[in-house]
Amino acid sequence: MLRKIIAVLVTIATLWAIKETVVIFTTTDADIVAKRSQLILASLSITIPLVIISLLLWRPKPKADNHEQR
Repeated sequence: MLRKIIAVLVTIATLWAIKETVVIFTTTDADIVAKRSQLILASLSITIPLVIISLLLWRPKPKADNHEQR
């Protein structure tokens, strides 16, 4: 249950980061255009790990092996 809650929270943060990354790539605002290369580097270095973590959290947990020798 806790894993699903964390997955939802990380997914929300990931979607927000993706939205902001798209804004950085597509905006014509002078302040963002002046520092675009730095902002692209920062946004991708945040977004890519969040996407990976989100995908790993939504992946089903492996089932335990019940074929133990007693």
